[in-house]
Amino acid sequence: MPHRSMYIYHLPHSERRELCSILDYSNKWEELGGTHMKYDFLTIQGLRKEIFRGNSPTEELLTLWGQQNHTVLELFILLSRMKHYQAMSVIKMHVDVTYHSLIQDGDDNLNCLLQDLALRNGKSSPAPVVHVPEEHLVNFDDRKVLNDGRIVSNNRLVPQVANNGPVSREDNDERLLKPKSPIPPRRGSGSNGPMSEMSCVAESAGAIPQIPYEELQNATNNWEPSAVLGKGGFGTVFRGTWKRTQVAIKRIEQKGNTPESHTEQIKQSITELHCLNAYRHDNVLPLYGYSIGGPQPCLVYQYMSGGSLEHRLRTKDPTRILSWPQRLNVSIGTARGLQFLHTIGEKPLIHGDIKPANILLDPCDNAKIGDFGLAREGPQSDYTHVKVSRIHGTGPYLPADYLRSKKMSTKVDTYSFGVLLFELATALHVYVEQRPDKFLRDHIDNYKGDILDLKDGRAPDGDNCFRSFIEIGKVCVNRRAKDRPEMVEVLISLEQVSL
Repeated sequence: MPHRSMYIYHLPHSERRELCSILDYSNKWEELGGTHMKYDFLTIQGLRKEIFRGNSPTEELLTLWGQQNHTVLELFILLSRMKHYQAMSVIKMHVDVTYHSLIQDGDDNLNCLLQDLALRNGKSSPAPVVHVPEEHLVNFDDRKVLNDGRIVSNNRLVPQVANNGPVSREDNDERLLKPKSPIPPRRGSGSNGPMSEMSCVAESAGAIPQIPYEELQNATNNWEPSAVLGKGGFGTVFRGTWKRTQVAIKRIEQKGNTPESHTEQIKQSITELHCLNAYRHDNVLPLYGYSIGGPQPCLVYQYMSGGSLEHRLRTKDPTRILSWPQRLNVSIGTARGLQFLHTIGEKPLIHGDIKPANILLDPCDNAKIGDFGLAREGPQSDYTHVKVSRIHGTGPYLPADYLRSKKMSTKVDTYSFGVLLFELATALHVYVEQRPDKFLRDHIDNYKGDILDLKDGRAPDGDNCFRSFIEIGKVCVNRRAKDRPEMVEVLISLEQVSL
């Protein structure tokens, strides 16, 4: 009797959990779902959001596929096409032993099984012609799989034997089960390849092109020091010319001496790639491509010749000082981008690190939000917040309620934006140790003199704009999250400001 193939939804919890862990780690679930299960782009995009919710996208994919009565054998064959022997070995005990040899030889052995139509019980005889209603068949190119696990090719039943005779479970050698494609190690680098964790970037990038490392090396004149735009915990950003286009290239370099710090760098870079691929908007920094083909992974962005808002607020070059109309335009653009992120999906995307250094200006000084490494999905509409295990972000821009209770919501971004409005209005630093009120929020809130004394005097006029920034900012930084407005309300208020 043939081994009856188990349905996906009957797969035991322990094996299913292990399978999900393997496919989640390297984002191989995207190849499985998009390329082999033939799900469309929107379905895969929806499954990607499970990552931000703290769920397993593979679990959701298997649930979706299982609802169509697919079997573990079908999944086993799809994994063999991917040459994912690690995942195959997890579910092999639920597949007829005939197919276990696929773990050893992959597609070659599958082809042998399908071509050897004359073999039956070790003897040369034609396989019987079978006529099965279409509703009982599952297509695999020119082959079909019955629900009981038998394969039909060209209307002939493929014999349930291995190439060199029947194989029993007891006779199956363990060496056949050794994966040929192990999960990449936790760490790694080398002259011929990037850090291993970034290998999953390819599956996260969607339609974003992969760029050869050598092209980026040439674009920056071999990483010329004079091309450096900035440095941070992630690595170094270079200005370059790629495809006759000015670009900014973030070269991700290992920082810190612990695997945990390096893993966090990679995780943030992958999160940024996910976000910039999924959320396109005029006020969100465009991503042109990525590279995982060299010593360091790289992300390639549109070059923002206006510089960061941080640099423009602190500049000593009089020609680079932002006028009040420009500041109002920057505030409106930033607010518009944030309200888009907060409202575009079923759950809001919370940036989590809004500050002048992460607001970039184009040649016309229009604002674009960058650095999505700390972005997270927020709560469903029925809930006010989600609880997080760790606090991320820049301290002076984060509200006390979030720092204290780890309750993440869109109101975290609202608070950060309020502090940013204070900086736009005053050009003062957000934290000064020597100031009686060290934090800019407290400095403005407790100021006893004429508030106009705090206006950035380098830009003429603009009293009304300044006062509006202060008033709207104070509402945004309210100590209670529920008393802070949503960003769409902030945007409306800013659009009504007169100069």
